[in-house]
Amino acid sequence: MSSSTIDSVLYMGQKLLRPITNNYKNEVLWIMQDVLNKDTTYISLNKSSLLESDKYDLFFNLIKRRKNKEPLQHILNSVSFYGYDFNIKQNVFIPRPETESLIDIIKNNINYPNSVLEVGTGSGCIPIVLELEKISHQIKSLDINYDAVDLAQHNAKKFHCKYIQFLHQNFFHFKSNEKYDLIISNPPYIALNELPELDKEVTLYDPLNALTDYDNGLIFYQYFSEFGIKHLNPKGHMLLEFGGRHQINDLKNIFHNPNYTYSFFDDLNSETRFILIQKI
Repeated sequence: MSSSTIDSVLYMGQKLLRPITNNYKNEVLWIMQDVLNKDTTYISLNKSSLLESDKYDLFFNLIKRRKNKEPLQHILNSVSFYGYDFNIKQNVFIPRPETESLIDIIKNNINYPNSVLEVGTGSGCIPIVLELEKISHQIKSLDINYDAVDLAQHNAKKFHCKYIQFLHQNFFHFKSNEKYDLIISNPPYIALNELPELDKEVTLYDPLNALTDYDNGLIFYQYFSEFGIKHLNPKGHMLLEFGGRHQINDLKNIFHNPNYTYSFFDDLNSETRFILIQKI
């Protein structure tokens, strides 16, 4: 048993994380929850209890990892998305809260697509939520990253999903005669010359091919413009996340096509980050 109480250890953890995150109080609490495998009520009622030595060592080991800018999601092996807790692991893109808006856009603008193709599944959070929320029961999801496909399959099994097919596949080599009611993606949209501007927490821990197309950040959208003509059903939709207002004019030019109409949507932070394209 260590000589430190849970409360004093929490305070020490907060002092260590305060310089790197504004959310240091919650992050320290979440790490303690993980170490103790207890909820916040237990911790609140037992703050004066001494922390066992092995748990003391584990707590500060995790704090040290976070202080070195390792994402909290990797440390806890978990991320919350649309109210569901997904497993996460190294070398797989961590879903961001703003991407949850994709689900709401579908709910509010698309009438229960029968067939869905997702490009870039990552942890599998988007297709899994589409099934769990009863939005679609026929979903195919691709990722070039084998670790991502493996994790997505694990998460789908965790949630007892039955209607998702995950494929280890390069989108640009994907061959199919199928047509879809909805094609959805949060593709790599960061231009190669913008990578140095990103926080190290992103560039060191997210796979680079999930962040950038190693070009101008528009390669995927140009390909989607061609792909949708061949693979969308009449009145079908593509819903794509992008990097923000600076890409809007480029996307307007890419999807300025007699086959399409389009509209833009904001994320939870009122930033314009989504384009919804409909095939005429």
